[in-house]
Amino acid sequence: MDLIKNILIDSLNGFSAKDIPLYIFQILVAGFLAQIIQIALNKKLKSKVICNSALIASSITIVASIVKYSLPFAVLGLGLLLLLKSNKNEESFISKIALFIMALIGLGCGVGSVVQTIIGAIFIILIILFTPVEKSE
Repeated sequence: MDLIKNILIDSLNGFSAKDIPLYIFQILVAGFLAQIIQIALNKKLKSKVICNSALIASSITIVASIVKYSLPFAVLGLGLLLLLKSNKNEESFISKIALFIMALIGLGCGVGSVVQTIIGAIFIILIILFTPVEKSE
């Protein structure tokens, strides 16, 4: 039992187990607000100005929660965000988001925030399943 307790304590990486409901609330609010803004903006402008906003906002919320207590992790998080930067390659934006999410999972597990990463990945999967994820070209 001590082994499981120690793994859980180490995997929280300075994050309190009492804060898990707040963390889930933060992910949900970020995704919800981004989705509402996406719907309103696309309706107002009568075109698809933005897509996959809930996925992006929730992912960046997870990055922020992982890197907020450590400068070296924050530098890694910046490198992760640079994956979303547009370039002249013929890579679609949804594939950049997918690469960003995979790198996010690697960063989260690599810095030891395994529990946060697992919770975040569950919500990312739920967002992918329940919101319209559109391939932009």
